[in-house]
Amino acid sequence: MTFRVLTGLFAHETNTFSKLPTTLDNYRDFVLAFGEEIPEAVAGSMLELNGVIQVGAACDWDLIHTVAAWATPSGPVTREVWDTCAGRVFEAAKTQGPFDGVILALHGAMTTIDFADAEGQLLSELRDIVGRKIPIAITLDLHANVTRLMAQHANIICAFRTYPHVDQVETAVRAAYILERAMKGEVNPCVHLARRNMLVGLDHGRTTTENPMTHLLSRGVSLENNDPDILSVSLHAGFSPADFPEVGPSVAVTADGQKSCYTAIAEDFMQYVWDQRHFDSNEYLSEAKTMERLAILDPGAGPVVIADASDNPGAGAYGDSTFLLKSMLDANLENAAFGMICDPEAANTMVDEGVGALINIQLGGKIDPSFGPPIPITGEVIAITDGTYIAQGPRWRGVTQKLGPTAVLRTGGVDIVVASKRIQCTELETFTHAGVEPLDKAVVAVKSMHHFRAAFGPIASHILVVDSGALATKDYHRLPYRHLSRPIFPLDLE
Repeated sequence: MTFRVLTGLFAHETNTFSKLPTTLDNYRDFVLAFGEEIPEAVAGSMLELNGVIQVGAACDWDLIHTVAAWATPSGPVTREVWDTCAGRVFEAAKTQGPFDGVILALHGAMTTIDFADAEGQLLSELRDIVGRKIPIAITLDLHANVTRLMAQHANIICAFRTYPHVDQVETAVRAAYILERAMKGEVNPCVHLARRNMLVGLDHGRTTTENPMTHLLSRGVSLENNDPDILSVSLHAGFSPADFPEVGPSVAVTADGQKSCYTAIAEDFMQYVWDQRHFDSNEYLSEAKTMERLAILDPGAGPVVIADASDNPGAGAYGDSTFLLKSMLDANLENAAFGMICDPEAANTMVDEGVGALINIQLGGKIDPSFGPPIPITGEVIAITDGTYIAQGPRWRGVTQKLGPTAVLRTGGVDIVVASKRIQCTELETFTHAGVEPLDKAVVAVKSMHHFRAAFGPIASHILVVDSGALATKDYHRLPYRHLSRPIFPLDLE
């Protein structure tokens, strides 16, 4: 029997404290495709829809593609984006059915200007269209803020199991095969959700070290392998810079039917998350401490990689904080690279002046100078690009990244990649496309929290993580939360 399956990808990780709205142009800068153009648009990439397409071919599904949309994290998503992207899903659900099942790739931490729980809203409206009997599967980012509304309207939840995220396709395959069993009537999947009042937990979801996240992942896989009624154990570390009541870590157990024992499993897992709430495998350094540590590190095979974590565009930060860059310049570092500063004004000035030009500019700090004001820099333009390249991975393999007009400014011993558009620096190609080779540098600074480890970890002799207090800071007391369910860890509960 051929099953007719509605599918799509509509994702965003929204930092509700950002003053930058997320527009259709932001999606066009990363991934935005519709209908039958989608398979070609995502082919060869790490995007989840490739896993759906793979299972659809193996199981002879009739796939109805709606939207493929992903944008760099920033502020709330505009109404135009919602109407365009969610609208494609709703319109197809109304006009191209009936369907045997639905599988959507979501993030789990999207907020729009109208909906704090955008994915819950999407699933609720979709459920009203397709009815209660049609199984709906969703994949989520490991940093999803999973809400009760999402759990109510999804039959199957499967989140990534790696951070850095490199298993998007595999996650979609897992979800799709559960959906196949549900459409055949072999299982009746239901989601059992557990939460606590926590902003943060599970070591932020990291899977590069032994920690509470990897411990629970192992337990979850063991349950799936040994209990045929447990279809998926999905762990979510949450996305902290989201100011709404259901922010934070959660556990979702997808099981065959509604039974209290499955809720008890989710609650048991979540209690462990609470018990381990203080665990954090990172040491967060100030800029000054970073330079002190750098000065005493034994040189190794490969660069020292410094992660500018609190100005990480991958968490919605502005990517133009100058605190770390200034400390590197003040320390007179040699043979260093910085990737990157988002400053379209400076980038366009360098493009206009051309390679070889000696220029004086005010760099960075244009969006919110409180996170690192503009700094005066004199340097030489050593490269100019259009900022477009295909990522080689592991994080975003096969995805075309678009930085806009981009230039490299050499000042002292530091090569600074200056781009016109914000992006988390997860790929070596952010440097190499502009002629900067990270392997040849003594120090490489990247604006990223953890995803950089996929590509930069293997070449690094040492890794240092900086929290300079920018918009993605881990000092949550500095963020103006107003809509949380209080009390909450770590703001009120220790």
